[in-house]
Amino acid sequence: MAIGKREHEIHIIKRNNMSVSGVEDVLSFDENSVTLVSVEGELVIEGENIKIGALDTDSGVVTLSGKIDGFFYANDEKNGKRGFFARF
Repeated sequence: MAIGKREHEIHIIKRNNMSVSGVEDVLSFDENSVTLVSVEGELVIEGENIKIGALDTDSGVVTLSGKIDGFFYANDEKNGKRGFFARF
């Protein structure tokens, strides 16, 4: 890991709560999707009734609640991949 680069982790609890670290910015959000800029690339989270619970730009942590249907990195979608399990 490069010096100064934040760790990037995703934690999902029962598809209703999600915590993402290594977040640099929030590009967009509504009740069906959230687009974040992480240290690993642009991350899109999809679901229903999504709400941002906490956004700490100093530590780079975002917490979400709602029904989490899936997430993907936008740069993977450009290569024909979509979704967490697309590589399997």
